[in-house]
Amino acid sequence: MAPSSVIRYADGDEEEWPIQADLLRAASARPRPSLQRPSYFFEGLRAQAFWPRESFPKVVALLEACASELSEEVQSLLEDALSSESGEEPPRTKRRRGIEGAEGRPDDRSSPWQPQGEGLHEGVWLKLELWARGGPLASGKAAPKTRAAVAACMSTGEAMAVPPGRAALSYMMCGAHVKPHCGPTNHRLRLHLPLLLPSPQMTGLTVAGEARAWDLHRCLIFDDSFEHEVQLPPLSREAWGDSPVSQMRTPETEDALSDARVVLLLDLWHPDAGGHWQTKHPDSATKEEAAKASCGSKLHKLCQKERNAPESMRTRCEV
Repeated sequence: MAPSSVIRYADGDEEEWPIQADLLRAASARPRPSLQRPSYFFEGLRAQAFWPRESFPKVVALLEACASELSEEVQSLLEDALSSESGEEPPRTKRRRGIEGAEGRPDDRSSPWQPQGEGLHEGVWLKLELWARGGPLASGKAAPKTRAAVAACMSTGEAMAVPPGRAALSYMMCGAHVKPHCGPTNHRLRLHLPLLLPSPQMTGLTVAGEARAWDLHRCLIFDDSFEHEVQLPPLSREAWGDSPVSQMRTPETEDALSDARVVLLLDLWHPDAGGHWQTKHPDSATKEEAAKASCGSKLHKLCQKERNAPESMRTRCEV
């Protein structure tokens, strides 16, 4: 029988949470509010659907400072997939071959982009995983700058480097629908940094009945233990007219790029999670250092420099 600290997710994945078994048992048995129904509900944590960016100054400042650079990397990654002569295919083509209708079973494990396997969505929803199980993942090597930014965030104390903390690039196309659902726990929060949108602002996210828009390169933070849903609008080509987005369209990139919503997804510690929650995973310190070294992270070096600078000189990593 598996230890009680090993958690099984809806997509069949499993990982061990570094939380005492008695706390997990109590959290799994505790009554939940109607709109906040995680599998594990911990006491003493403020419950609110959305959180102000100011609650996480280090991570928000770091990510927003490099958002444009990360967007360029993601766009280049998708363009390379479209034009590759080695057989790599764009996400739209994979959808046509039924990849995301196959109960989460990808037909090409060589691609860093993999389908979501929870069975919650209609339309195109793919992920490029960057961090899980307390450390960086090999698939993140496809996006080295983004991987480095995530590693730098993990050193701030605000990002959740240990399970169930995760980071990934989440790719959806216009028209995608993710059914209402709740995340597994209320001791983490979820950050979205939009890197590609069909327009500078895009609607589609609803948390606990409250709708919010994504703003390009601006962090949005919410508690995914609340019931949440995504319904992306269908693309209205007339709506963009002669905008820069419409000018970018070509027959090859129209579907996969112009219709795309790509966000960097990063999990954060709930601000009320005390120090006993934030004990390091046995391998997390080693894995964080390995990630920084392998990425050659200029971002990490910058953050270290600015954290050591006089307070008046800190501009990017602390606000």
